[in-house]
Amino acid sequence: MRRTASQFGLTDEQWDNAKQQVRSALLDAAYDRRMTWYGEIAAQVDVVDLEPYSTLMNHLLGAVFEDERDAGRPALTSIVTHKYGDKEPGSGFYAEARALGYRFTEPFVFWAEQVQNVFKVHGRPTGRR
Repeated sequence: MRRTASQFGLTDEQWDNAKQQVRSALLDAAYDRRMTWYGEIAAQVDVVDLEPYSTLMNHLLGAVFEDERDAGRPALTSIVTHKYGDKEPGSGFYAEARALGYRFTEPFVFWAEQVQNVFKVHGRPTGRR
C-alpha cells in the first residue's frame, strides 16, 4: 500500500521522523525481548501528535512492517499488541501481512513465529551477563 505524508497533513520529514521513532520504540522493546502496546509506542513519538489507535498509527506501523520485509527482516510490528484483553496484535497486523505477500492459514502461528524471529534478530543475547 502506498502511504504518503500528505495523507495525514505531514511533511515528508515529519513522516520519516515519526516512522523512525516508531521503529526505535519497537527496537527498544525487541531488545528487551518483550511485547509492547500501541500506547507505549505513541508515547515515544514526539515529532507528531500520535494517538495510539489512530489511522496514522496504523499506517506508521504498516510502513515499518513494509520496510522490515523489504530489508529481509521479520515483522518487527508483531510485538505490538493490545495492552489489555487478548494481548494479541490487532487485525490490521494480519491484513498488512497478507497485503505484503505473506501466506498463512493459521494467523496465531504466523504471529508467534514472527515474534520469536524478532527476538532472535533484535533481542539482547541470552545467557550472557
